[in-house]
Amino acid sequence: MKLYFRMLPMAVRGLRGAPVEATEPVRTQFRVLPADLDVNMHLNNGRYMQLIDVNRLEWALRTRVLHACFKQGWRPILGSSAIHFRRELRLFDRGVAETRLAGWDDRWFFFEHRVETLDGRTVATSLAKAAFRSADGWVPTSAMVALAAPDMTALNLPEHVVTWQTLDEQFGQMARKWKSGAAASVGHTA
Repeated sequence: MKLYFRMLPMAVRGLRGAPVEATEPVRTQFRVLPADLDVNMHLNNGRYMQLIDVNRLEWALRTRVLHACFKQGWRPILGSSAIHFRRELRLFDRGVAETRLAGWDDRWFFFEHRVETLDGRTVATSLAKAAFRSADGWVPTSAMVALAAPDMTALNLPEHVVTWQTLDEQFGQMARKWKSGAAASVGHTA
């Protein structure tokens, strides 16, 4: 199910809301609805990622990063994400999703996400990395920073983000091995 009923209000907030600096967090409130539930009658694990996506898009609109990239013809691409669950949210519970820029390297922007209850208890934490692509290939992060936030100083990546990026690179290596192994096994008969 698409999240249009969540995307439309987010787009209005993102376009009409006061701009924020790229280093400021953006918070989005939501309520768990019947379509969000899984067989355990709590917020579905995949829905957390969708709520985080909506919140990250609001961050991109409020920081004016999305405006800058569309003017250049650049497309945002999510490279990877990981999530850790701590508590559950049940039907009609209210929560808050938060997106914060953690830093960047030559290619990727890294984000920290948090889903919490209204009283501030952590429900889930997530890390994600995203980049921008033009018709000519990947856009260096330095070009996006110069365009969207020229006064911003580089953020040092937190240790947990560096550790996660190392693990994420290993997942990429695993995928390449599977691909080459699958190619080698095509045509093999028992």
